[in-house]
Amino acid sequence: MSTLERAESLTTELVRAGSVSGSSGEVQFPDTLLDILRRIPYFAAHPDDIWAETIENDPLGRRNVYALVRGSGAGTVVLTGHFDVVDARNYGPHADYAFDPEALLPRLIADLEVNARSEAEHRALADLKSGDYLAGRGALDMKSGLAAGMVALERFAAQQGRLGNVLFLAVADEEVSSHGARWAAPKLPALAQARGLEIRAVINLDATGDNGDGSAGQAVYVGTVGKLLIGAFVVGVDTHAGYALDGINVNFLASELTRAFEANPDLTDTSAGLVGTPPTLLKQTDLKTHYDVTTPARAWLCVNALTHGLDAAEVLERFKGAAQQALAQALATLRARAEALGCAASAAHGATPLVLTYAELLAAAQKNVPDLDAQFAAYEGRLSEDMDYPSRSAALMSWLWDAAGLLGPAAVLGFASLHYPNATLDPNSAAEMQFLEVVRGTLAQSAQRYGVQVTERPIFTGISDMSWFGRSDPRDIAFVNANTPVQAAQIHAVPAGLPCINLGPWGRDYHQWLERVHKPYSFGVLPELVWDLMEAVLGD
Repeated sequence: MSTLERAESLTTELVRAGSVSGSSGEVQFPDTLLDILRRIPYFAAHPDDIWAETIENDPLGRRNVYALVRGSGAGTVVLTGHFDVVDARNYGPHADYAFDPEALLPRLIADLEVNARSEAEHRALADLKSGDYLAGRGALDMKSGLAAGMVALERFAAQQGRLGNVLFLAVADEEVSSHGARWAAPKLPALAQARGLEIRAVINLDATGDNGDGSAGQAVYVGTVGKLLIGAFVVGVDTHAGYALDGINVNFLASELTRAFEANPDLTDTSAGLVGTPPTLLKQTDLKTHYDVTTPARAWLCVNALTHGLDAAEVLERFKGAAQQALAQALATLRARAEALGCAASAAHGATPLVLTYAELLAAAQKNVPDLDAQFAAYEGRLSEDMDYPSRSAALMSWLWDAAGLLGPAAVLGFASLHYPNATLDPNSAAEMQFLEVVRGTLAQSAQRYGVQVTERPIFTGISDMSWFGRSDPRDIAFVNANTPVQAAQIHAVPAGLPCINLGPWGRDYHQWLERVHKPYSFGVLPELVWDLMEAVLGD
């Protein structure tokens, strides 16, 4: 069986074992994966080198899967990827076939031949009829990436006189909270020490999208974006709606903050000359829970901020500055409008906006309430376990605001959910720069060997588990934790700090009903590239 045939066969088998995030399928998937991996003769002779490990503190009891093939020496390459996938509800009438690529293909073609209207749908029809794409939920993101790693692992296990070691690591929950990688990655150095391994590189196998000729998808990424969710707790001055100028409506303040934050170039990471993804609002709401004629006093915003070079302290400082300007402008606008209405003594006339970080608010509350920490912990314990992290953050900030005894107009900025550190190869590390040269040397040979040009790109723009395997600054993590209200959303184990790149499949429309992976590259070329890179790293 050729490499392409083997990778496609494995991908199809993995897709059929549906593993939607948070479902029983995700919980059970490690058993399926272990059964497949145990077909490799090596593991019959070395049963202790393949295992599943339960993720500590995971509410669903999910597991990560490890498969180690040993050779001579300590040098080790880690191949990793996630096995959870998003749900198939957007497949509509095809949902029952979303995990069966062979049955799904003719249904999608028949549907598109009648109903295709958009450019994306016509492109999908041509792709699927060409035979060059495999459709199905998780085919692209990311069972085909796992399959490429498994093909390389099988080939390594079959090799006589193996030099080095390969650890295949499949993790849960990347699509939601990264419980799998957040648990596994920080433990890798200790695992390596216990088993006599020297981890030289981690190859993450995550997928990319490309609506063109593949040149954008055929890439090695030497870094990944980080993700911060900025939470802004906003406070106004409530009043009877019949006396509107006696108050400061928090919805107006929140709207001005939204205008200041949305797609603001000054809040966009442009480190190293790369223009990153601008911030965008994911939520804006006031916190009034009932109807009456009193204006709302408190509001909540969540802003998605992606980074590739800025540290969290700089990001929060920039948002704090933008918030200060926005609130000052909002009050100036309200004063001008009040004066146009003949009122020179509105609430806005006597107001100065206050902008704090969450850490500053906490310190103010601790100063105001002697046993604040105990009371705060008790309040957090009473919150519903069903609250998501951003909603929980809003509730905690609101409680602390009352405890601090402060008055609006104001905004408190912090981090409202899980932080994904940005990570890249360290230019000051000789070992990591040597690894980068190995990567570049492998890429240089790809065009001649496989007839494709694989490009080096600095940043993987999708959130990925590279954040947990790569290098991050402990000071940055400490700052994030100090400004994250929800303890469960803080980083409690420092990322692994290993040389990490992403080399994965490409396709189109992932997370959509027309998700499909490009077979010639992802099944024919990618496993060979992974193999070449493994050989180069282990033979160095």
